[in-house]
Amino acid sequence: MNPDSKNTPHNPVTPWYRQFWPWFIIALPAAAVVASFFTLWLAISRPDYIVIDDDEYQRLKSGLKAQQIEQKAESDHNDKSGTDPE
Repeated sequence: MNPDSKNTPHNPVTPWYRQFWPWFIIALPAAAVVASFFTLWLAISRPDYIVIDDDEYQRLKSGLKAQQIEQKAESDHNDKSGTDPE
C-alpha cells in the first residue's frame, strides 16, 4: 500500500484552515472574548448614578427609625393590654 494513497486526486487532503469546523470551534470562544470586552466597555463608560443624595438618605433613614420605634411601642402596648390591634 502506497503511503500517498490517501492524497489522490479523487480524495485531496485540504489544509485545516480551509475547513469549516476548526473556524467554527475557534469562533465560539472568540465571540465570548469580544462580548466580554464589550461588557467591560459598557461597565466603564456608563457609571452608576446616585439615586438619592446624602441629605435625602439621612432624612429617610431617620424617618424609618422613627417608624420602627413607633411600631415597637405599639406592639409593646398591645402585648401589655392583651388586645389585638385588628
